[in-house]
Amino acid sequence: MNIVLLLAHSIEEYDQVKLLTSLGYDVFSIGAYSDPAHPGDDKRPPIPEAPDHPELRAACDAQRARLEAERGAPGRALDWAKAELPDAVLDWADTVIVHHFEHTWLAPQWDRLRGKRVIWRTVGQSVEGNERLMGPLRAQGLQIVRYSPCERAITGFAGEDALIRFCKDPDDWSGWTGSIAAVTNVTQHLRARDPYTNWGFWESSTRGLQRRPFGPGSERIGGGGALNYDALRKVLRDYRAYLYTGTQPASYTLGLIEAMMTGIPVVSIGPSWMRVFPYGPDLFEGHKIVGNWYDDPDEARAELLVYLSDPACARADSAHFRDTAIELFGRETIGTAWKAFLG
Repeated sequence: MNIVLLLAHSIEEYDQVKLLTSLGYDVFSIGAYSDPAHPGDDKRPPIPEAPDHPELRAACDAQRARLEAERGAPGRALDWAKAELPDAVLDWADTVIVHHFEHTWLAPQWDRLRGKRVIWRTVGQSVEGNERLMGPLRAQGLQIVRYSPCERAITGFAGEDALIRFCKDPDDWSGWTGSIAAVTNVTQHLRARDPYTNWGFWESSTRGLQRRPFGPGSERIGGGGALNYDALRKVLRDYRAYLYTGTQPASYTLGLIEAMMTGIPVVSIGPSWMRVFPYGPDLFEGHKIVGNWYDDPDEARAELLVYLSDPACARADSAHFRDTAIELFGRETIGTAWKAFLG
């Protein structure tokens, strides 16, 4: 089966290209891994075992050049090669899986795509408007793969054909030591994107504790800034505890999985903080996955303090978090689910 992937998130793209390739599918991803041996950024490593399709990559480059000359440079989310798939790419594809910007990459060219097997893979960014847009397309043959059962709480829910969670390779995420007795968190622009990132919960729950957040923009709040792949894995191995604050509207995030699978003890924010959308508390699943959660920042702080002051307790809980992550998101579990769905 030839699969074309449309994503706008290089980390998720790495996970999906690597997984589908390992399952025996021929994958071409238009994005950071269009050339899987030379990814477009340092957030994840190359995937040399993935197939390379220089002719499809060239068709995408030509499409971008042609349409940019005709219509001007598009915005970041548009990408002419995704918004109007080149004929060569569409002819090659058996299946097209759209992870992001379905309102830009899927709906406007639905009439061209519908001759193929087309899948909308949700990723934690869908709200009522996205669901209502996709509903009529599902009635015409679009398939929907959900990433969380809690998405059923979204007003106007468009249904589902499968529930398959995100995937992480346990070989990539392991080795927690907790050698640095401090709390961490990895979020893009944790403070600047508040309330979507619940920075207030982070600030209240970690006050007076040894703490250091990471991610772009974290330098402004005493953090360590953006991390490449190896640096991120080291942070998750070294820090004693992780405070998960979520990012609305996501039910859970890739960052949570990476933290738990590494084995760092996690304390999660509770659902009452998910107030940006009226169905936000029901849409959130991170606290259920973690199991160790609090709506009250003072209670979360007390739990973090236990981990910081009691390394033995942190070590005891580490194995539980890792086991839970592997059970829910591990390569074997998720690979089996995709294989059953795709055929």
